[in-house]
Amino acid sequence: MKKNSTFHVLTFCMVFLVFSAPFVALAQQFSGEAQAAIDRAKRDAEALTNKRLWFFAGCFGTFFGYLAANTYHSPVPTVALLGKSPEYVAFYTDTYVTKTQQLQSDQALNGCIIGAIVQFGIPLCATAVRYAD
Repeated sequence: MKKNSTFHVLTFCMVFLVFSAPFVALAQQFSGEAQAAIDRAKRDAEALTNKRLWFFAGCFGTFFGYLAANTYHSPVPTVALLGKSPEYVAFYTDTYVTKTQQLQSDQALNGCIIGAIVQFGIPLCATAVRYAD
């Protein structure tokens, strides 16, 4: 009985090792290409995102500017994807969209905070000065 259960445990371990090895090899094969795509996408997102636009959208549009920054997806530059493998394109596209949306959202939130301070702070200071006299 003990021999039989040991056999099943060893068989299960062998099957697991046989079927998991190809996936590890595939993950290692694409890691260099994937990292290159991710790095390039982050660089391009930093360079191509109009941060001033999203800051002023948040500043003047308040909540609606922030909402627009979270819903708008900027188009992926296709020039960077010409002649690349499908895996590279997938990693680049996912990273680019995520990074641009993060940058847009951060800038719009900063603008929204500054806009709220200006919109409510100046009248509040003006009324405080008026009643101080």
